[in-house]
Amino acid sequence: MRIASRWGLSGALVLALLLTGCGRNQPPALPDVTPTASALASALVNGDISALAFTPSTVDPVKDYGIVTAGMGSVRPSTVTVGDIVYDAASQTATVNLDQTYDFSTPWDFTSVVGLHYMGSDGWQIDWSPAIVNPSVDGFTRLSLAVTAPTRGSILARDGQAIVYNRQVFNVGIDKMNCPDDQTDAAARQLAQVVGIDPDAYAQQVANGGPSQFVIAITYRAGQVPAEVDPVPCSLAQQSTLPLAPSKMFAIGVLGTAGEATADDIQNSGGAFKAGDVVGHSGLQKSQNAVLMGKPGATVYIGPRASGDIMNDSPSARPTSSSADAKQVLFQADAQDGADLHTTMDIDLQTKAEAVLSGQTGVASLVVLDSQTGAILAAANSPASGGNAYATAGQYAPGSTFKVSTALALLRSGMTPDSPLSCPNSVTVDGKPFTNDPGFAHTGTLSLQQAVAYSCNTAMVNGSATLGANDLPNAAASLGIGVKHDLGFPAFLGSVPAPTTDVEKAASAFGQAQIVVSPLAMATEAASVAAGRTITPYLLVDAGGNPIIDPSGGQATPTPVPQPQPLSADEATQLRSMMADVVSYGTAAGTGLKGLVDGAKTGTAEFTQDGKTLTHAWLIAFNGQYAICAYVDVGSLGAVTAGPIVKAFLTS
Repeated sequence: MRIASRWGLSGALVLALLLTGCGRNQPPALPDVTPTASALASALVNGDISALAFTPSTVDPVKDYGIVTAGMGSVRPSTVTVGDIVYDAASQTATVNLDQTYDFSTPWDFTSVVGLHYMGSDGWQIDWSPAIVNPSVDGFTRLSLAVTAPTRGSILARDGQAIVYNRQVFNVGIDKMNCPDDQTDAAARQLAQVVGIDPDAYAQQVANGGPSQFVIAITYRAGQVPAEVDPVPCSLAQQSTLPLAPSKMFAIGVLGTAGEATADDIQNSGGAFKAGDVVGHSGLQKSQNAVLMGKPGATVYIGPRASGDIMNDSPSARPTSSSADAKQVLFQADAQDGADLHTTMDIDLQTKAEAVLSGQTGVASLVVLDSQTGAILAAANSPASGGNAYATAGQYAPGSTFKVSTALALLRSGMTPDSPLSCPNSVTVDGKPFTNDPGFAHTGTLSLQQAVAYSCNTAMVNGSATLGANDLPNAAASLGIGVKHDLGFPAFLGSVPAPTTDVEKAASAFGQAQIVVSPLAMATEAASVAAGRTITPYLLVDAGGNPIIDPSGGQATPTPVPQPQPLSADEATQLRSMMADVVSYGTAAGTGLKGLVDGAKTGTAEFTQDGKTLTHAWLIAFNGQYAICAYVDVGSLGAVTAGPIVKAFLTS
């Protein structure tokens, strides 16, 4: 909240008044009233005036303030600014203007006036008046508010079809208003068993509800309410709407969820949310909630108080204005519906990706980008992933898929695809041994091209000895990895710290050490090679189809760490050739991807969980249409575990 004091006189005039000791602005005899006025301004925003000092009166200011504002619910002015101040030394008083703004869809601005008395050692005290809240209010009137809910915006696919929109649902619960007290507990427990929730917890929730409350147990989509609900005593299926995707888990990691505002939502919103509001809880629904939600309409009324709420009432004091006798509109603002979000998601490809992953028993992800633009077409997770955004925001060691970035760093160090590299079974760096995967059969001297195709760890370790500390991070950034962007949804494009030791640099060369990425980041690496330029993936577009990289502030300037060197045409050609050989004779030769993709890279990465050494499995690939990353959290070789996922996607 901004609190300021505005003075109506120029500096020269103020100086003159101070010198002469006369004039109506602050004379030397009175101390500055601004701190007290500012405290009142803050209290009006916070909705609590109990800590303020008021001049003695037969009216209780705190109680009167509560009467005036009770009908406004939790809505208070968003800003109250201290305006013009006029002092009167003779009467030891000051008059202060308070410029108030309510943040409705159309702002409600007005100025109220407050009088203050200087009480000597007791300082400034406020002369309470209901008109402090609003100049139209007096001792016989009060404010009330009616809110009109806006329509929440939809989330659209790249063809303009709505993915998430307000679909019909049914809230199923116990209707306590029409339920005898001695039946509510048994009814709640019976309903809980029918819908599959904890009977004890729901029975307690019902018991804690008000005597006329409808206590929701679960929400179903239209057509999915179990027939067993209807016979449950006191049960009710109340029709409503919620912004939903085609199915409960459809692209949930990216799209997220929305529902009625929780108590925490309301408490943390600073007054922006109220009970009954539909707000985003994760994914795009949360990050873009302000865009999707719109702004509710508001009608502020002034009307008569109840007779018991009139303080110091007397017939001679009652005003003749109609506001004391009938409710009138004081301010009105129409609801502003939420805007639609335009995305690059392809409903058919997302559906296919989720179908391919449906048979995975553990966590697995599949990301599909447009290989020439970086547009996100699909970002799917297996059922075991739940609502987590593993595909776009997971953080895992990339293993040998990172060798594409390492190859770029080696090319930039002066090597060519034909440069020889030693590929022994094992190599030791500062006492730390590094080996190839068990069964690796291509030891000896390999060209850089062959080392990538066969995925030789030790060749990359030996090559890394020629690299500087920032060469790997710089090369990765040129392929879109380790770059920070606000994509408008949960997204992580990787972290590639500069190695601090030779051992760390050696491990980084084949995607271990401190390097972590998401499947989205590795799909971006493949897309950068395919497109021949550094790709930034994107999901949100404007109405004209232009990428939105920083939804919170328009087109953003990326803030990569480190600053990437542009990928050259020659570098991209060489990397495409290396990845093509991975498919033609390298580690992906047995995956059945030949003819389906133009290039690929397999990867495995070891990690420790519960004292066990396990393996992440990766495969990235590209063709003229797609850049793809398949990831399996616990697998074996990338070609064996992740390869079939990519093949199934491209052939189904």
